[in-house]
Amino acid sequence: MFNRPFGIATVISFLVMAPAAFAQELKSTINPNTSILTMINVLTPVDGNQDALVEQLELALGSTMINEPGFISGNVHRSLNSKHVVNYAQWQDQASLEAFVKKLQAGEAPDMAQVFKLAMPDYHPYTVVSTYVSKN
Repeated sequence: MFNRPFGIATVISFLVMAPAAFAQELKSTINPNTSILTMINVLTPVDGNQDALVEQLELALGSTMINEPGFISGNVHRSLNSKHVVNYAQWQDQASLEAFVKKLQAGEAPDMAQVFKLAMPDYHPYTVVSTYVSKN
């Protein structure tokens, strides 16, 4: 069925490398040449429980946000010197984000609503202006 040079080694090579290639497509991309909307949300736990906030945010991202139209990615950052948690999220555009906010306000995203019950949010939308990479 397959030509011999194609063989087992080629198939194994593809199977080993394919998951990395597909996963790379799903990563957040910071690129000033795109029209992606970045939402940076600094969350301060109302009761000081950073762990509970991280757990709830991860639940909301993994169960709700990944299914939202226009949502690209969400990243959770835990501060090392305080109780803050940062959610770095990317959306296709402002309209996609606004559509989700309407769902949230209508009670259609309870996992994410719980995040905002656990924390005081300070969020702002951004576009990427420039990026710099080390030459080292």
